[in-house]
Amino acid sequence: MPKGGTVPKKPQSYEKELQAIMYALAESVAEASDEDILTEMQEEGENPEVAAERVRNVLLGAVKDFRQRRLVEAQRQYELHIATMEKKNYILPTSTGERRKLLDLVLSRQPVMRSALLTSQYRDFKDLTDDDVGSYLRQLQELGALDDISEFAEEKK
Repeated sequence: MPKGGTVPKKPQSYEKELQAIMYALAESVAEASDEDILTEMQEEGENPEVAAERVRNVLLGAVKDFRQRRLVEAQRQYELHIATMEKKNYILPTSTGERRKLLDLVLSRQPVMRSALLTSQYRDFKDLTDDDVGSYLRQLQELGALDDISEFAEEKK
């Protein structure tokens, strides 16, 4: 407590004090000569080469994180979108055979989608698992690609 036993009117800002200390430390290091820093490190028993490597790794990690920030954000957005898609209820045929027919119909009407979906996965249409078929149909429905198929639209009614 300050003199006189009174409580200060303004609460202390420990964050500002800590920031001031950190700035003062940084300034003292910036003003120190290389010889002073090496001498201090040796007195404390620290190997300058090891410390330099540690600092280099921290800086390289920061650069890598900065360069990959867009990639990390895109991955996060992708995962959110997938989670949203997994929670939706899609109106698709109930039997596996009907789902395969629907996917075959979509891919025969839009060959570009066949190459986009299947070639990128290095699979032949016949080798798709039932889960793959369902996943592709949900993605196609999400994209609106199933809206144009009259046979499927009639089945949904």
